[in-house]
Amino acid sequence: MTHFKFLFIALSLVVAGLINAEAVGAPSIKLAITFPKNSAGEKLSGGLPSSTKISPCSDIAKMDAATFTLTYDATNPLSTKTAPLTPLDVYLFFYNPDTVDGTNKFYSVNQDLLRRVVNVDAYLDADAVKSAKLAGTLAPYLSGLDNYNNGSMTEILFGTAIRLDALASQSTSTGLSTGTWQLIGILSDANFDFTNPSTWLAWDVATMMFGMPWHGNVSSAVTTKTCQ
Repeated sequence: MTHFKFLFIALSLVVAGLINAEAVGAPSIKLAITFPKNSAGEKLSGGLPSSTKISPCSDIAKMDAATFTLTYDATNPLSTKTAPLTPLDVYLFFYNPDTVDGTNKFYSVNQDLLRRVVNVDAYLDADAVKSAKLAGTLAPYLSGLDNYNNGSMTEILFGTAIRLDALASQSTSTGLSTGTWQLIGILSDANFDFTNPSTWLAWDVATMMFGMPWHGNVSSAVTTKTCQ
């Protein structure tokens, strides 16, 4: 009986050690785009695209607005219960293949530590983003060093829905031209390379259209460059 008792205790200690050595989670990120109630994109008329999220941006009497939601778990995959590691960095980018005003394609979203101020930094192309990371000037949306949560988190980007038509009228606007846009979310560690997906430990892309599939133009009668 004593022999079996000691054997049971030994096996219990081994199992407990294995449990503590197990990873505490796997990194993941999911992005979603929705349109608030009574906005132009909430209920679309017939004939408009159904496979891609779209806000028509064509009726000045209707509000064009969108809500961007991200759900992420930035747990470092090498973390264990006994040896937790710093969470991964969370990166967010808006991307427009047409470029805005013929200049920038990428817009990196970041925030201050208290999440009260959201900044958007513009980059010419993917190589410019990579160079900023190498130079130490690319700010993640949420740095792993500032993330004290191991587990799933859900946030609304900018804290609320963004009214596209109102912001598009600002001369300093950099992200509300018509066309196809993508919101890109990436989880990575210090080895992050914007041009090499093998360094991304988890990522997701949400695609939307504002007004039309590509950047519009200006005529004497009407402009299709921005949301109306």
